[in-house]
Formats: sequence, structure tokens, C-alpha cells
Amino acid sequence: MLTTLRASILTLQLSAVANIAQSPYFPPGSFDDSSHVGSSLSETYSKYLGALEEPSLWSLSKSEKAQSYRFLWLRTFDCPIAVRVDVNADGTSRLTIKMTTGAGGYAAGQLTRNDTYTLTKEKTTWFLGKIEENKFWELPTVDRSRMGLDGAAWVIEGVKSGSYHIVDRWSPDDGPVRVIGLLMLQKLEKLKIPGPIY
Repeated sequence: MLTTLRASILTLQLSAVANIAQSPYFPPGSFDDSSHVGSSLSETYSKYLGALEEPSLWSLSKSEKAQSYRFLWLRTFDCPIAVRVDVNADGTSRLTIKMTTGAGGYAAGQLTRNDTYTLTKEKTTWFLGKIEENKFWELPTVDRSRMGLDGAAWVIEGVKSGSYHIVDRWSPDDGPVRVIGLLMLQKLEKLKIPGPIY
């Protein structure tokens, strides 16, 4: 009986992971409508989000009631990290922090951290105010003026009132993407970040 129960639980877990992997993470042409670069980035980011067992926010945007923001941080030599804020109907939110054993420039690795915290209405309102203050919804998806081999991809997604938006930057030294990313990493919860910030 116990063996059957364990087998059933394992089947459900594998099914959940498979469903996550099968959901497209990004709309077609999100990163570049006219070159191979876009499809490559979409595949790469999807691979890491799959390893982090993250849901598709693009799929979530089909619900008018959903509001969510995610920061995917892929540093070339350090562990991939995803930080997600899901806003609840009562004005509170859930903060989810995930990490894998991999390195952002090499391999996705295995999930090693998956923690969820509840944020108060006040903290949630403060966070959403920062999203608006930094004009997230008005930022262009890509900015190819700064690219490199060793560094980090800072990818921020948002879902609100049935709309989906994604912003992708390479190792920003300043500006709204860096502000929002660091805010999600350091201000919502005291996250001990393994490795340097770049």
C-alpha cells in the first residue's frame, strides 16, 4: 500500500513538472522578431525556468485577475535564481524564491531552494508602487546596446489585467531593470545571495 502511494505521488510530481515544461514561457518573437537570436534566448531562458520548476507567466496572463512579477537572474558563473511575486485578491502577495545547482552560462542544474513567504498588504503595495515608479510596463523588451559573453541576463516578466510584458537586459549597471531586480532580491525578503552581483 505504501509503495503504491509513493508511486502515485511520484507520478503526480513528474506530471506537474512535465506540465510546467510543456507550457510555452514566452510569446513568439519576444526577444527579436527577425533573427535566430530571439529563438535562442527563448529556448535558453525556458530551459532555466523549467529547471527552476517555474510556471509560465505568459499562460497566466490569460486570466484577467492574475497579477504577478518574476525576476530571472542568470549569471554566467553562478547559480540561477528566480524570484516571483504573486499578488493575492486580498492585497497581500506570495514571494517565491528558487535556486538551482547550475551556472547561468553553462547548465541549469537541479532545484536546491524553493521557499515561499507571505508579504503584507503594505509590503505588496510598496512593491507595486516601485514597479510603477520605474515604469516597468513602458520599458522596451530588449536593448542590444550592451551585450557580452561573461555577465548576467536580468529578465523581468509581468502580468496584470490580462497583459503580459517582458524586459531583458545584460548586466545593467543602473536603470530601472537593475533597480527592480535588486529590489526583488534584497528588499522583499533578506535573501542571502550566493556569489557576486553582476
